[in-house]
Amino acid sequence: MKETVLLALGSNLGDRLQNLRDALDDLCSFGRAERISHVIETKALLPEDAPTEWNRPYLNLAASLSTHLSPNQLLRALKKIEKKLGRNGNTQRWSPRIVDIDIVACGSLKVDSDLLTLPHAELKNRDFWQFLAEEIGYALPDSEITCDTNRYQPLNHFVLRPKMLGILNVTPDSFSDGGKFSDPIKAAEQAVKLRNDGASLLDIGAQSTRPGYVEVPPAEEISRLSPVLERCGDVAPLSIDTYFDEVAEYVLKNPNVKCINDQNSRLQPRVIKRIADRGAKLVVMMHGTDLRQIEDRIRYLENLGMSRSDLIADPGVGFGKSRRENMHIIKNLNSLKQFGCEILLGASRKSFISACSAAAAGDRDPESVAAANFAVGAGVDYIRIHNVRDHMRFFTVKYCLENA
Repeated sequence: MKETVLLALGSNLGDRLQNLRDALDDLCSFGRAERISHVIETKALLPEDAPTEWNRPYLNLAASLSTHLSPNQLLRALKKIEKKLGRNGNTQRWSPRIVDIDIVACGSLKVDSDLLTLPHAELKNRDFWQFLAEEIGYALPDSEITCDTNRYQPLNHFVLRPKMLGILNVTPDSFSDGGKFSDPIKAAEQAVKLRNDGASLLDIGAQSTRPGYVEVPPAEEISRLSPVLERCGDVAPLSIDTYFDEVAEYVLKNPNVKCINDQNSRLQPRVIKRIADRGAKLVVMMHGTDLRQIEDRIRYLENLGMSRSDLIADPGVGFGKSRRENMHIIKNLNSLKQFGCEILLGASRKSFISACSAAAAGDRDPESVAAANFAVGAGVDYIRIHNVRDHMRFFTVKYCLENA
């Protein structure tokens, strides 16, 4: 007999959004998530004598899971997921954790054992659980409701998808933010802001690719990246924009570099093989409008050991296309799905927007949100953006309205 249980998922260590994504994916092996809340950020609940380093905010979501497993069987399965994702079973209570999955309730069922209590013993003390349960329409017993959900306000709000690449240009001449973050200290501050705003990856570029740019040599690119990586290397997972072999080999020494964005398809086979061996992702960009170009490149990369699951197809907005061609490419993004790769759109503040807006490059965030919304509707997985905060606010409200 199937039961629908209320699960609460939380993370306050490592890549918090990705930890929640991974946990949800693993839940599908023994149940179906009927409804999933958006993600909220809350303060860590700690005893007064807790170490200062434990004071890390949590990201939380709730899911109603339909499953054939009994509550005790489900509990064992959830513990396996926690262990798989890296949670140490011997960690102290209240300490930070990569992922925490709790069974909050199972309808009207009551359980009181050494291993499991239902409804959860802490439900009355977890306003955020009650808030999220109401969002997904999971009815809790009246005796457990202590929160005025109309007044409850988390620290922040997020969604799991689309994944957002926060642009961090450490160049003096990028088209909309050139020079703003070329100082490593300012770059580090911006990296933290992008991460806190919800970026899944920081996309760091040390070579401008704006129209009419003057290419700098690999040594200069490395000199720009090096101090930034020292300060930002563990802030969030990193994607590095480069088409130079020397630069790619240098940044791949950093274990937090998870992706190389080769905008000109110039990386040599030895470097591509190293990316494949690392299990990192590689962005494949289309220049011009001929899909056969990107198809040929994907096949070439597969022959060098890259898996399609680690390749990200980018239609290359702004690269070798007119303004109208860029708009046509965005309108037909679903044509990239035939290649079996994830899809990235980098349209933020790009010049094609001037075909329908008079805003200057640095003021095109509303137009960028519109383009991103269209792209996500077409199935894009990643959006590469300057203003993560406003995109996250938009997509969070949209998700909540669509799932109300």
